Amino acid sequence: MAAARPVTEQEARDAKLPPKAQDALRSPSHPFEGIPQVGTFFYESDGDYRFCVGTVVTSPGKNMVASAAHCFDSNDRKRNLVFVPQHHVKVPAPHGKFVIKTGSTYMYPSYLSRGANAADDLDFAFLKTEPRSDGKKLQDVVGSIPLSLNAGFTHATTRVIGYPYLPGDDKYKPKQNPLDCTTAMTKFTTGDKIVNGKRWKGGSFPEIHCDGYVAGTSGSPFLIPASGGAGYGLAGVTGGWLTGGQNANISYSSYFDNDVKRLFDAAVEGHPPADPSDVLPKAATWTHAKDIASGYFTLAGAVEDDAMDMFVMWSDGELTLYRGAGPDKNYFDKEFRVQPANKFWADHAVQVTAGDFTGDNGSDLVVQWNDGEVTLYPSVDEKGFHGEQQLMPANATWTHATEITAGRYGGNQWQDDLVVRWSDGELTVYQNTGTKLGKEIQAVDPKKNPLWKHATEIGSGDYTGNDTWDLIVRWSDGELTNYRDFTGDPTGWKESKLHGPDKTWEHALIVTGGDFSDNPHPDDTIVRWSDGELTLYTEGNATDIGQENRLVAPPNGFSAPRAVPSGAPSPVTPSEAETSR
Repeated sequence: MAAARPVTEQEARDAKLPPKAQDALRSPSHPFEGIPQVGTFFYESDGDYRFCVGTVVTSPGKNMVASAAHCFDSNDRKRNLVFVPQHHVKVPAPHGKFVIKTGSTYMYPSYLSRGANAADDLDFAFLKTEPRSDGKKLQDVVGSIPLSLNAGFTHATTRVIGYPYLPGDDKYKPKQNPLDCTTAMTKFTTGDKIVNGKRWKGGSFPEIHCDGYVAGTSGSPFLIPASGGAGYGLAGVTGGWLTGGQNANISYSSYFDNDVKRLFDAAVEGHPPADPSDVLPKAATWTHAKDIASGYFTLAGAVEDDAMDMFVMWSDGELTLYRGAGPDKNYFDKEFRVQPANKFWADHAVQVTAGDFTGDNGSDLVVQWNDGEVTLYPSVDEKGFHGEQQLMPANATWTHATEITAGRYGGNQWQDDLVVRWSDGELTVYQNTGTKLGKEIQAVDPKKNPLWKHATEIGSGDYTGNDTWDLIVRWSDGELTNYRDFTGDPTGWKESKLHGPDKTWEHALIVTGGDFSDNPHPDDTIVRWSDGELTLYTEGNATDIGQENRLVAPPNGFSAPRAVPSGAPSPVTPSEAETSR
């Protein structure tokens, strides 16, 4: 072990040192003797080489350290490690050493098996320590820092403590003071990137600017003021985008969200963590989904390269985002709580839809309230709302809006045309809606065509691949219809029956279109069924809803086939004569 080196994955953290060694230590970073809750790792059988940084986090067993996953590969999991809190030059082990036994390092299997480039937003790990030689537990000796989960990306004051790789022969010096830096945390968003033939997964990452935080600082804590103002909370560790950064002065972290909590809970219980690839809750929970909107909320690059996300409004007022991903991750790979359970939203929010009403490529949210008020929330993202615009004050008319959806319906290049179905069967298009409702077009006159009272669900998508989107309608008898290239003009509708009346489809309570598959078109459809089953139909077209993909199984694990009766009659369009349905 005399020639031991840091793990292979940590090499990806290597950044070019400044020309002069002292430049690595210039303001705002400076060396100091550390704090008790932050330390570094050694191999148990070798005290000459240290690597990475760990932070003691509050845990029931009083024995947990948080760090970056890329610091520990499959071989390191088989070797005993030692955590040394507040290691510094004068007293290298002021609080003693704490052994981490084989099998006590916890990270997600997808990160361990695929490597950092395949799961860049899961670059965090928890390690359980043994008691000190005198029997005292780690947390009892040095204290701890609680996890700060879903705390957002922006914090004016963030403290980062790290042990950098040093120039010269010492490199990972066995006796070394850490760097201390206080800076602002900001949000960095990027698309995927190919480096040396490997694809690194983009996304949104906390970013900090601290000089000299080069290789060796992996796992350094991102400490933000704790709620209530006393002490710190751990909101990140150096790692994630390109394994923590490729620049000596800029570092990143995977976002600390519910995936961190799941891994922490697994470590506390002492069992291998389940991969977070299936982040969607079970069917029983989905029966409480009040409405779903599809949009680019966690935008990671150009729209055409990104999958849409699923925004869910729950019956208790909680608002959740599920980030779009590929089929190998069940189409959604990350859960963000935009808002916890909220009585006001639970009692007063009726329905939501998403579109690009502000023209910035990100998705905005339109909310209809039970008093008839209609509100626009521009640029909703993982952290929540950023502004509010009232499209319509409280009024009696809008209390009769039973369904709303948004698409590109002949106004311009944006998904900013709002379609509303009213309780009397009228259908209205508000074209080019922005911070106020757009041009009003009556698409269905209920007096001329009362059959539209039977339109139960409406959704938007581009199933025909044209610039003008299509309107999907689920009728009360379970029939499903696509109105191609819909503009609201009642004389120019092109009707395609996706299937005729169907008893099973009468249980499709929420139907929303979006872009969730590999092609760049919003030709996919999410359906939430009455028993909580969730289904995604991918790559539909003018006459076919697409390939069925079960996202969430029904409670009994079995659902009836989606039968399509042959020879079923077509629904009547507004341009046809009134006949019996």
